Amino acid sequence: MAQCKYCHQTISRIDKEVCPFCGGRRPLDGTDTSTQDVTKVIGKVDQKQIKHKKRVVAALLAIFFGLFGAPHFYIGKGKKGFLTMAICCGFIAAVGMVLLFIVKLPAIWSFLIPYFVIEVYSIITACVYLTNHSIQDSHGEFLD
Repeated sequence: MAQCKYCHQTISRIDKEVCPFCGGRRPLDGTDTSTQDVTKVIGKVDQKQIKHKKRVVAALLAIFFGLFGAPHFYIGKGKKGFLTMAICCGFIAAVGMVLLFIVKLPAIWSFLIPYFVIEVYSIITACVYLTNHSIQDSHGEFLD
């Protein structure tokens, strides 16, 4: 950061016409106010260092742990993973309670039926991961 030549306060290069602290005109005269080209400083990214997410792994996670939002966590979309987990667990609890107390099914079937519905949804999600080539992870990279 540059300093004002009048009050010596640290100011940004945006304030090159008037100092926001002392009101002095052209507080950066005599200092370098140019910017650097970031692409020359950073350099090129080595493609071997980037770990691409796999569609097959996301599909397997969807089949076995789709109830818990695991494929969303895997591709870096944590909020969607937590939302999926909350909705699935809430669905199983709500429908299970309705089947248990209103329909009077045995307790095991009251909660297994909505679980199997969620599992069918997870298998459909796995098929989408396997067939759709436009799914991106949290960094904007397409799944391999």
